[in-house]
Amino acid sequence: MKAFMKFSLVLILLMVLTSCLGGSKAPENLDVEKDFKLFESKKFSVKYPNYLTETRELNDEAELQLQNMFRETYIVVMAESKSDFDFARRILDVGNDSLSYTENYMDMQIESMTQEFNFSTVKEKMPHVINDMPAMTVEIDGMIDGISVSYIFTTIESDHDIFYAACWTLKSRKDKYFPTFYQSLETIQQLEYDLESENSELDIDYEQLLKDLELEN
Repeated sequence: MKAFMKFSLVLILLMVLTSCLGGSKAPENLDVEKDFKLFESKKFSVKYPNYLTETRELNDEAELQLQNMFRETYIVVMAESKSDFDFARRILDVGNDSLSYTENYMDMQIESMTQEFNFSTVKEKMPHVINDMPAMTVEIDGMIDGISVSYIFTTIESDHDIFYAACWTLKSRKDKYFPTFYQSLETIQQLEYDLESENSELDIDYEQLLKDLELEN
């Protein structure tokens, strides 16, 4: 299972340095067709504000990492196969079989995050639909080394994968950038790809691996 979200100390320090820039807190008014760029990975596509640039500093496992350090805006998107997630759940004996993929994945992400950050506000999980895919979103306010930060976490269930997106900014800029984050999240779409080729690259027999682990125990 892929590593949970890890936020760079360098970025936290940059948020402190740039917080003095100030500026209007009014919501942005962007046009998705004019003011956004398109990103496509093997498994999904998403549009994002053209003032964000790609980086490699936010999460090594993410297919897409975006930032604008002067606006204090960050987005990461990753994809994890359902089979990998199911296997991890069985090995770790976590999750709840009565919950959906989106809720199980969200719960595990939040639990992991609470071990690193002090969350002051966690809004109720909101189930919804993004481009015909079941989705779940949570908004969270928290503290990182005394800095107030606001997050949007979204999980999406596609045919074969779970997409996970995290967007964040300073809490003082939440009203300005959250509407733009939601515009971006609503553009996430699954792409068709060769599932057999994907599985052959992994070359993992999960059932046999589980049997081997049970024999070892």
